Amino acid sequence: MKTKRLAQVVIVLLLTAVLASALCLAACGLTPMPLSISATYSGGDIELGGMLDNSKLTVTVTYVNGTTEQAKSFSRTDPDTTTPGEKTVTVTYKYGEITLTCTFTVNVVAPAPEVVPVSLTAVYSGGNIALNTQPDKKYFQVTVTYSNDTSKTVTDWTMSGFDSGSVGDKECIVTYTENDTTVQDTVTVHVVERVGPLPPQEGEYDVNVIREEELSIHFLMLGNKSTGDSVYIKAGDTDILIDAGSDYNSASTIESYVKQYCTDNVLEYVVISHAHMDHIAAFVADSANGNKGIFDRFSVETVITYARKKTTSQVSQKLTSRLDALKEQGVNVFTANDCINNTNGAQKEYTLADGISMEILDQKFYRNYTSNENDYSVCLMIKQGENNYLFTGDLEEEGEASLVNLNPDLSKVRLWKGGHHGSYTAGSVELLKKIQPETVCICTCMGTTEYSTGEHMFPAKEFVERVSQYTDRVYCTSDGTQYSTSNACLPANGNIVFACTNEQITMYFSNNNLKLKDTEWFKTTSWFKNNSNIHESWR
Repeated sequence: MKTKRLAQVVIVLLLTAVLASALCLAACGLTPMPLSISATYSGGDIELGGMLDNSKLTVTVTYVNGTTEQAKSFSRTDPDTTTPGEKTVTVTYKYGEITLTCTFTVNVVAPAPEVVPVSLTAVYSGGNIALNTQPDKKYFQVTVTYSNDTSKTVTDWTMSGFDSGSVGDKECIVTYTENDTTVQDTVTVHVVERVGPLPPQEGEYDVNVIREEELSIHFLMLGNKSTGDSVYIKAGDTDILIDAGSDYNSASTIESYVKQYCTDNVLEYVVISHAHMDHIAAFVADSANGNKGIFDRFSVETVITYARKKTTSQVSQKLTSRLDALKEQGVNVFTANDCINNTNGAQKEYTLADGISMEILDQKFYRNYTSNENDYSVCLMIKQGENNYLFTGDLEEEGEASLVNLNPDLSKVRLWKGGHHGSYTAGSVELLKKIQPETVCICTCMGTTEYSTGEHMFPAKEFVERVSQYTDRVYCTSDGTQYSTSNACLPANGNIVFACTNEQITMYFSNNNLKLKDTEWFKTTSWFKNNSNIHESWR
């Protein structure tokens, strides 16, 4: 009993001495004595055969005075990573004659299996395709499934083995490769002799030949260097003029062209899309310079014009006065709203010739205010059997959305007059998805900096990107980068005629037949080169 009590006294004295020594060292600014250590590991599980990552191991020393710090040097045992399970690691820290130890555990696991593609599912929704053509990739949905039972839709796949040289069901092999693993699926596509209407053919630009067409739609050059719209339509014996831009002096150019076809000098219908000068200037007289307007050069039976405007320009005021005078002379002058509502003697749809009609399409800015004059544009569809030809003036994104919403039966079109001269503000995704145009003709001075420079000059980069997803048959009237001695834009395609007789479409060009993508201007314009947003058929 005395021995045990003596031992306790000795221990107390020793601890007291150690504490006193530590306090003395601390008072003297010397490092106190370490009391214990602890270790934490933030490296997570270790795969079989792996090693502990020392950079993830933190060893903390606690001193007798209660302070702590990270140990700069220590040793540890290596865990057994040959088998899975929880393993103990011992950490040793030495300070002079003092040796401190602690343990922690890590979990050894089998490595996660590599995630690789195991199967591919391809679905084709594009319908039949014609002889000697290839399925369009936009109609494929390709889904890859992985070894961990996840899946995703992929676009960087290839197709091969498809032979469309004869009619019938043909197999198309879809292939996808990832992490050196290749998976495939096969879809069946039916090949037929012809899909839909006959594609356009090209005819020699001969006025006598064009006169014989059942329907011809003419996109006109305007004889100066200003971008503007003027489209002449001949349907049987009916003559229609949509807009007369771009300047007062365009009137003589328009007159000379139209009188080749309108032999009685009577325009049964004139449509005025909106009140901007580049669409209306040639309608009215420029008396100061001796220029007579279209209304002085032709007799007119019916005028369909915009329902609203906000511009107070001089030319728009002249036009308003002239329309009032035409009314007094007995000419029918209707707004687009009159036509939509079949009021004041107007009609929503007019018969132009046997099997050919003109329908005024509704959009909300016939009734609602907008700060954007372009969105007041009158929109119309020329219908010829199963063929539809759409004209939207300078309608922009909000107006186009309204056009789609208010015309749920708006269908695919064989021809679209490219909106707003090919501006980036027209040809929205929503409209194009609905109409899916086969051919686009643009009244524009291609590449002109008249309104905008860089990517936004006409036709704009964004417009081209969006249209390219549906067709590469895009044509422009004039070249705004070159001028004649009379200071007029030189022709691109020139006067463009889109004609249809007996369901066969024929296109005529007064200058050349180059698609926009094949013009020198397009090829040398930097933002079109290698543009991944332009459909591959353009490259």
